[in-house]
Amino acid sequence: MSEDYVFLDTNNRKYKKNDILQCLKGIGADQCDILFVHTDVMFGVPNPELGRKGYLQALYDVLLSLNVRTLIFPAFSYSFCNHEDYDVRNSKTSMGALIEYIRKQPNVHRSFDPLLSMIAVGENAGIVDREIGFQALGPGSGFERIHLVNDVKFLFFGADFDECFTYIHHIEKVLKVPYRYDQSFSGYIIDYDGNRFEHVHSINTQCGGVTLKNFAELKRDLMQDGILNVAKLGNLEVACASEKSIYCEVVTRIDNNPNTFVLPYTERDLTHEYMFGKNGERITHC
Repeated sequence: MSEDYVFLDTNNRKYKKNDILQCLKGIGADQCDILFVHTDVMFGVPNPELGRKGYLQALYDVLLSLNVRTLIFPAFSYSFCNHEDYDVRNSKTSMGALIEYIRKQPNVHRSFDPLLSMIAVGENAGIVDREIGFQALGPGSGFERIHLVNDVKFLFFGADFDECFTYIHHIEKVLKVPYRYDQSFSGYIIDYDGNRFEHVHSINTQCGGVTLKNFAELKRDLMQDGILNVAKLGNLEVACASEKSIYCEVVTRIDNNPNTFVLPYTERDLTHEYMFGKNGERITHC
């Protein structure tokens, strides 16, 4: 790996690619067949000699150097929610600069989900290319496919575990929690060959009067139980855990208390009203 540093943290420590790689290996991110990666790039001040693209490429290089068989990233576009065609080749993702950069790289596959698409690279990248289905979080979704294979881990590469763990919403859908419902959206999908076809897709979203908790308590308990490995990297954290362990832990919590991930609510709060984008803002989360 190059010896040029990648970023400088607030303590003026310079991190090279190998420093980042060893940190990720230290939390077990290399010990799996499939690694699902949530990202943030604000680890510190990027080396100005790299430029923006060079910095993003350096981070991507590190992830590739983990040598796991397949990397998967959330490349959510929420296209139908925003009354847009979903173009598998060209629709931008709202999941951050690094994932948008990776989306444009060679040999990257992207799923046809017009709401919660995923991109993948590596030996089993075709896992995201299968039949589209009609649900972003339920049967046939990318999240279900991930659950049905073995040796999957989640990596939070600077991203905040407390706020951005969409996979938990898949588990909530599977368990049919009372505070979420299926909201359908229609639109057009443009495939890799430029063919445009109509489609209806749904997302299991929170009811109108319900307020979600963050996952800080879950994170604390997972760390205490040795399920979630966490390390400091520059100005941010990295965290890693196996999919099967997360799934079992979340199922247990919801079985014990179906409302464990929401604030108290009443029956009147369980409205099937889609609250995102109500003031005309672009929808970027579910």
